[in-house]
Amino acid sequence: MLARTLFCLLMALPLTTFAEDGAGAPVGPQIQYIYFEPAFVVNYGSTGRIKYLRTDVALKVSSTEAAGMVSHHKPYLRNSLVMLFSAQEANIMNSSEGREELRQIALKEVKAVMSELEGVPAVDDLYFNNFVVQN
Repeated sequence: MLARTLFCLLMALPLTTFAEDGAGAPVGPQIQYIYFEPAFVVNYGSTGRIKYLRTDVALKVSSTEAAGMVSHHKPYLRNSLVMLFSAQEANIMNSSEGREELRQIALKEVKAVMSELEGVPAVDDLYFNNFVVQN
């Protein structure tokens, strides 16, 4: 009876198979997200009242190796993003089209920095987890 119960429980468990290369390592994308903490808080705009942005940024990478490279260079990447965000104007920050444009520019900047430092872009995408502006 106990053996029959164990057999039924084992049969109910999902079977998962993983592709492996010749050395036994898993093959395929190993997507990871690298989060910048603390959140970015910058002032922006060149005229009028001081305006502020607070945003959380995450980078998508496809391998453990890329995650290691990006994590190693987070201070450099953070500085580049702070400078980019600080240079923006209110018309970019206050529209959804502008924010998407800024996201694409930030992604290009991060890829350029990683290419300069490591010889490969290493980052697949960049996401704003929140985006709050004060005008």
